[in-house]
Amino acid sequence: MGEADVRVAAGVVVTALREAGRSEGTIRRYQAVLDRFAAFLAGRGLSTASDQACVDFIVGQTGTRLGTLREPVAGRDVNAVRRPAVLMADALAGRAVVIGRPVIAAKDGCPVRFRPLRDDYVASCRARGNSEATLVAKDKAASRFLGYLDETGAGLAALSVRDVSGFLLRQRGLRRKTVAGLRSALADFLAFLAAAGRAPQGLAGRLPPHRHLRHESEPHLWTAEEIRRLLAVIDRQSAVGKRDYAMILLTARLGLRISDLRHLELGDLDWRAKTLKIVQRKTGRPLSLPLLDDVGWAVIDYVRHGRPETACAKVFVKHSYPFDAFGCSSSVATRLSRYAARAGIEFPPARRAGCTPCAGRWPWP
Repeated sequence: MGEADVRVAAGVVVTALREAGRSEGTIRRYQAVLDRFAAFLAGRGLSTASDQACVDFIVGQTGTRLGTLREPVAGRDVNAVRRPAVLMADALAGRAVVIGRPVIAAKDGCPVRFRPLRDDYVASCRARGNSEATLVAKDKAASRFLGYLDETGAGLAALSVRDVSGFLLRQRGLRRKTVAGLRSALADFLAFLAAAGRAPQGLAGRLPPHRHLRHESEPHLWTAEEIRRLLAVIDRQSAVGKRDYAMILLTARLGLRISDLRHLELGDLDWRAKTLKIVQRKTGRPLSLPLLDDVGWAVIDYVRHGRPETACAKVFVKHSYPFDAFGCSSSVATRLSRYAARAGIEFPPARRAGCTPCAGRWPWP
């Protein structure tokens, strides 16, 4: 390996950024850092990028010396240099270049002494058939509650209503919908603890009441013109653009939920009958919809000319190796806001701007 390999690695990173749908401005900023990093490595005669080499490069660029490459740091200038350097190091080492993966590993908020208990609880939820999204929510709730107990010194065996109420009072600054979800998960966790003989019986049924308005924040109801403007700014020449265009069109035209889009399989599409048949993830009910011409051609364009070669049965997949299905937290809604900004679409402060079925099915010609 030599300087040419370093340049190739920089090209791999740029290609990954473009396939992930990053803007040209973002790509130019990354390219500038990658070029400087390539020159730095060449000046040292290096064909790989160790953590120490990355740290040395960062201090030369920003004046900040990190103790370790992946330690938390608040400075934007440091992160603007560190992220491209880490991606370059991955490419040089032959690892997958994953755009959007955090440089700093997520911190486990559960105290070490309670983690086996928390893990047993999450495993029991999984055995009960809870979805991955529900598992994440219950994991966070249990970890936060156990962290509170660790802080206050309360013991599980002598757990009381006062302890539980004190924890919920700590959450008063959160949105009511968030507190309602936390309360529900906490009741489930307390029932688990009681069944396992780790906490007193009956606490789950004695949680203080919490009033939550389901539609506390109104969703933004998209107009047909806004959808047209949004679709018009998507780069349909790129693989990611073909995917995002088809996904947003499916939601706008047929009213599919994001969860149904993520789990849509090639076998759900009946091209001869021009129908789409699924079992809805949220309700468990079967749903049959007409496969409209513009929607069908958008899906065909993606499958034929944009979708990576993969054994995954899902129609829409991630465009980073190993090209598998979207995870539970992945959503086109995050990309939706980016396209909306490009299209000059603004949302009132109190409105949710997600891509929801309540937007209706647009009666386009």
